[in-house]
Amino acid sequence: MKIRIVGARTETADAVKVLRLAFDVLEVSDFRSNRGDSRLGRVYVEANPPADPKPCT
Repeated sequence: MKIRIVGARTETADAVKVLRLAFDVLEVSDFRSNRGDSRLGRVYVEANPPADPKPCT
């Protein structure tokens, strides 16, 4: 799967940490700033679902 995370640099880093708990993360791109003077940017994540997913509750 390919996932795009958009937010501030610290927010995207925190989101990647959470994704690593639930998915098999294969690759994470560098933070890419948005155009203009926005403090937001994006990170692209390539991940696989876990081999043995836990049921949702």
